Amino acid sequence: MSDWKMSIEHVASKLEELDEEREKLLRVTRELTRLAREVVFKIHSGKLGEAEPLISSMNEKKSVIDGYREKYPMLYYSGSVNNALTEYVEAVALYRIVAGKSIPAFTELEVTPSSYLAGLGDVVGELRRHALNLVREERLEEAWSMLRLMEEIYVEISKLSFPEALIPGVRHKMDVARVLLENTRKDLVFYEKSSKLVEKLEAAIRACGKVEVQG
Repeated sequence: MSDWKMSIEHVASKLEELDEEREKLLRVTRELTRLAREVVFKIHSGKLGEAEPLISSMNEKKSVIDGYREKYPMLYYSGSVNNALTEYVEAVALYRIVAGKSIPAFTELEVTPSSYLAGLGDVVGELRRHALNLVREERLEEAWSMLRLMEEIYVEISKLSFPEALIPGVRHKMDVARVLLENTRKDLVFYEKSSKLVEKLEAAIRACGKVEVQG
């Protein structure tokens, strides 16, 4: 058999190996994505304690994915991995914030640069949701703190000016984040003014009651 025909057979064998590993990797990325979304759901449901073991499960899945970085870089730096790592960053960051801890650093999470930025971009939307939950619980000061953090994330990421090829989707996420910031600020201001109005009305009613009693 000629060299080029043997080369084709060799390439086919390599591609079969890659295809098998790709299928394995896709299963893990899907599982990581599912766990990340479950973490977010638990947090917004007020079940922070139930989210913690899910974080551990996510870390196990991520360790499997990390194994592809050196052995199969073509697969590791694919869209499916980047998307799963984005969900991972979002879930871990949200968990840390709601638990009263700091946002995890890039070096701590050991993900791709684009997934780190995209994950933080997505967490802005989850922080809006958390802020509104805090408002419903009449924890307005904490809700304002969430808005300030949303603004910080938006400002820091918006300073970056890299091409879409390096940070895919991040610019769009910042456009979305800007709208979410404005909507959240309006919601908090409206609630704050409404609360003050209710307090004044209640004070007026109490004052009228005292006048009637004295009369």
